Amino acid sequence: MLAVSVLLVSSAIVASIFGFALGGLNIIIGILTPKAAGITVPDDQPGPLKLSLDKAVIRANIYAVAFSEKKIVLRKLSSAYLTVVTVLILAILGAVLAGPFGVIVGGITAFSIQESVTQRRRDEIKRGNALEASGGSDIEFPYDELEHVQLLGNRIQLYLKDRTVRIAISRRSSRIIGSMLEKIIPAKIQSRPVPSGKDP
Repeated sequence: MLAVSVLLVSSAIVASIFGFALGGLNIIIGILTPKAAGITVPDDQPGPLKLSLDKAVIRANIYAVAFSEKKIVLRKLSSAYLTVVTVLILAILGAVLAGPFGVIVGGITAFSIQESVTQRRRDEIKRGNALEASGGSDIEFPYDELEHVQLLGNRIQLYLKDRTVRIAISRRSSRIIGSMLEKIIPAKIQSRPVPSGKDP
């Protein structure tokens, strides 16, 4: 009986330490990670960049999107698969050390870490050239290759000759990006329904 009591007390102590440690880490990450800007329109200065979007999703990949006078460029920030793996690892660790409470704290911490890493990648892109695709993980679509662009709810759909690329964006961004794109690529924006195509 004494052994069981000691074990229970030890488990409670471990759970408390785990909770305080990850809780403190979440607070630090929150302080150090600036809030994403959402949509950014450069100042009225000559330059190729006309509009940038801090987060968009194609399938399981997360991108920063830049619109220029001639093309759309998607710079990869991270993968949703990486987020899921991180959540699972910390949730399992939390379950072992602190039970259901550890699962919750571990999951929240995983998302905080992922957002911090994603924000650092955004900052790197902003310090460089957002319109310069690098490596095989980035994507770009010259406007000449687009038949038209359609906004459907919280999605931007790019219609090419042989496929349709569906880009998911936040609801907040979807409410204001339409009028901006009409100024950048007025000849490509289409509001009427079009036949569906295949994702890339």
